[in-house]
Amino acid sequence: MAAVEKGETEAETMEVWNRETVPTVMKIVSTRLPQRDLISLLLVSPSILRNLISHPSLWLVLDFHEMNNAGDRLVEALSLSRYQNVKHINLEFARDIEDKHLEVVKSKCGHSVKNIEVLNLNGCQKISDVGIDLITYNSPILKVFSIYWNVRVSDIGIRNLVKNCKLVIDLNLSGCKNVTDESSKLIAESYPGLQHLNLTRCIKLTDKGLQMILAKCSSLQSLNLYALSSFTDIAYKKISLLIHLQFLDLCGAQNLSDDGLSCIAKCKNLTSLNLTWCVRITDQGVLTVAEGCRSLEFLSLFGIIGVTDKSLEALSSFCSNTITTLDVNGCIGIKRRSRDELLQLFPKLKCFKVHS
Repeated sequence: MAAVEKGETEAETMEVWNRETVPTVMKIVSTRLPQRDLISLLLVSPSILRNLISHPSLWLVLDFHEMNNAGDRLVEALSLSRYQNVKHINLEFARDIEDKHLEVVKSKCGHSVKNIEVLNLNGCQKISDVGIDLITYNSPILKVFSIYWNVRVSDIGIRNLVKNCKLVIDLNLSGCKNVTDESSKLIAESYPGLQHLNLTRCIKLTDKGLQMILAKCSSLQSLNLYALSSFTDIAYKKISLLIHLQFLDLCGAQNLSDDGLSCIAKCKNLTSLNLTWCVRITDQGVLTVAEGCRSLEFLSLFGIIGVTDKSLEALSSFCSNTITTLDVNGCIGIKRRSRDELLQLFPKLKCFKVHS
């Protein structure tokens, strides 16, 4: 009798374990697994499959970055019921995805992308302006859109984006060399709440286009203007309108003068400022930055020959307790450039070289 009771107790314990403990543990573990491992778990047993699929929060991301056949995989995944509420799609460098795949998504899986908030199409060079329209058509609450390094994208693609998605706050057009001031106008008029904007190497933009964005997008916290040498102080001075700006990359801004930089120095919340190869800058400009931007943590003066030890002294006076990254390599006018000398001026310094 005792043996029977013991057996029944063990069976009940095992049932509770399988019904309550295993599902709980699986859910906790699964949230920490990459998508590929999570999908592999589905094949372990029918019970695990049922358990995992019963948790919608596990199926909010589709990550096909750098994958082969990503287009077909995307269509297949969005056809499954568990991905009906996906919020994040990552297709970064999924080089074989084309407009034809996005046409299928629009026509057959449109209901599955209605909750998309983050869409990464970086390096998807076969996607055109038409593709942008197709993939965003059914995604009205999209907030983050990135399509880095795509020369097929033009103003038409940006027009499609702003038509379909009104809530974008993070936009990366880095390397989209065919967008013009018309795109700047569309962005400025459509996204006044924009917080992050990357226009790296958008070489057809002019002062006029940048000014439109700076005048309308006053919520910007991050602005990347890397490798854009055609802008002048006419536009740079308007950066002072961005009172919430924290990150600014002006690498290669060869027309930026001390006068323009003094206006930028009014952005008192700046924590990261890249002035690499801003060759017209002198001590005068850096002094205004030191006095105005006292929360700076990252500053690169790489390659600027017009700055001297006076710049370091000014920065040390106002920012010595905040700067952790400072690159003055190539600044031949600065003599106190050794590691020990810099640490005396900036005791919290951890990184001495941004560029190699």
